[in-house]
Amino acid sequence: MFALAANGFNKPSETFIRAHARGLAPGKTLLVAERRELKRPIDAPLILFSKRAPIFVARDGGLGRALLGFLSPRRFSMSRSAYLAHLLRRMNVTTMMVEYGVCALPLMDAAEQAGCALYVHFHGVDASTALNDPAIKSGYQRLFEMAAGVIGPSRFITDKLHAAGCPADKLHVVPCGVDISAIHPAEPTGADLLAVGRLTEKKAPLATINAFAKVKAQMPDARLTMLGDGPLLEAAKAEVARLGLDDAVSLLGMVSAAEVHAAMRSSRIFMQHSITAKNGDVEGLPVAILEAMAAGLPVVSTLHSGIPEAVQDGETGFLVAEHDAGAMAARTLELLKDSKLAANMGAAGRRRVETKFTIDITNGRLRKIMGLSEP
Repeated sequence: MFALAANGFNKPSETFIRAHARGLAPGKTLLVAERRELKRPIDAPLILFSKRAPIFVARDGGLGRALLGFLSPRRFSMSRSAYLAHLLRRMNVTTMMVEYGVCALPLMDAAEQAGCALYVHFHGVDASTALNDPAIKSGYQRLFEMAAGVIGPSRFITDKLHAAGCPADKLHVVPCGVDISAIHPAEPTGADLLAVGRLTEKKAPLATINAFAKVKAQMPDARLTMLGDGPLLEAAKAEVARLGLDDAVSLLGMVSAAEVHAAMRSSRIFMQHSITAKNGDVEGLPVAILEAMAAGLPVVSTLHSGIPEAVQDGETGFLVAEHDAGAMAARTLELLKDSKLAANMGAAGRRRVETKFTIDITNGRLRKIMGLSEP
């Protein structure tokens, strides 16, 4: 049995976690979640790893037999790690992968006691700002020692983990793949630009808006759609109003994956001005960029974290320096004015995703690393 652990499984932006749940070990997966959410991405048993104690939930949503063991005096005296280990052994779990390094810290004792191989998939913030916390950094040292493997979405992230103390022979680079069957080639009809992602400092939405303002000054029919919510939503709205772009910029908040893909089909260029936040927070390798490439959109982004490992500057899009809104505007205008160049870059991006970044390819690499059988 394979266990997939995460803080939760229903965060809209974490489609990659649900893809791992569905595709790594179909029919042989146990879910472990810290948040008390009973909605599951697959038909699978679930352990709620709460602050009090783990609770096992059967496939049908009812309480499993393991809960009866927890209610007995002998089980009640166990620590939650010991009891989780008891449940993992009872479910015959031999391998567990945890999404995000910080989430792995309270689970590693249980994995060790259960005798199951532990793999940790880092994603970005857990390999950047989390390292500023001495307690987390200390916990990582033991995690790196006991983990069977440590996975990052980009070489940039695994290099940071190596610098933090993870042995090089335990590190693996596996991006979060995309389901290209759900993403259809773009069919743009105008000068529509698209940005997708949480409106946070490392996504720099105000830089994207400022770059677009420069594009709009030279191409009046250009429009920008921004999908996603977050702490900078109100600031983004204020910047749009300040620049007089209310009729040209649409801030639509959080939408479904299907709506994101529909927006990609009608867009001409994907823009993402990722930067290193003041507190050190960085991207891993944004799934939205890979999805845009899968849709055949040329990408205009930044030389940031793992982005250059996916976007080939001058071939599948353009990359500019962080905080250089002027360069982002110039590259975007270049693509808007040369539809053949944009189409060629978009097609090259689609081919690159098909050969390196599909969910089948990346899930296959994860299965090989963890020794899981093919479904």
